Amino acid sequence: MKRLSAIFFIVLSAIGTNHLNAKVMNAGLTPTHQKIVTIASNTAIGNLEILKTELYEGLDAGLTVNQIKEVLVQMYAYTGFPRSLQAINTFMGVLEERKSKGIKDVEGADASAINDTRDKYIRGREVLESLTRTD
Repeated sequence: MKRLSAIFFIVLSAIGTNHLNAKVMNAGLTPTHQKIVTIASNTAIGNLEILKTELYEGLDAGLTVNQIKEVLVQMYAYTGFPRSLQAINTFMGVLEERKSKGIKDVEGADASAINDTRDKYIRGREVLESLTRTD
């Protein structure tokens, strides 16, 4: 949970800066987590050319197709539908380009269902509290 909190903080602090890669590299994240940050940040900024490069590098770093799809879908809540859709379309183009070059990307596991019977608002509040805890 701490790693997720760190990733979220880096994404938010890096948006709109020119020092994104330096911040990500110095954060002690794994290469796949670094690519999640740069993919999410460039989706939020709307920089599709850099996003395209980051998507290529994310797949090469070991992210699966479904992991990247999930990042882009989750960005809808933070960036709005148009930016999220542009990013998804960019990703679809990247996948087509890679396929035409004979690159077979790993699809990965589908997102799993939440089997928590608690009210979704209570569960959401608990997750938010754990992410913002300062201990």
